[in-house]
Amino acid sequence: MCNSNTLKVMIFTRDISNNPEKLTIYARITVNGKRAEISLKRYVSVNEWDENKGRLYGLTHKARLLNSYLDEVYGVYGTDNENH
Repeated sequence: MCNSNTLKVMIFTRDISNNPEKLTIYARITVNGKRAEISLKRYVSVNEWDENKGRLYGLTHKARLLNSYLDEVYGVYGTDNENH
């Protein structure tokens, strides 16, 4: 008998209601089709965020630190893992 479990992690942003120039970064974790969203308590300006890559643009110190943190989030929760 094969038991199939799935785990996916997605990083995305949402607008801050009182400041349309800033975004809040979230992680969506999906396990076997059930999902949960958590705020990563990180904020970026709209023009710093690369929507396609789910990361900050550039190689500045701030971008490297935040992108490294996002890599850690992916590492903790895994990405597109499937166990049989």
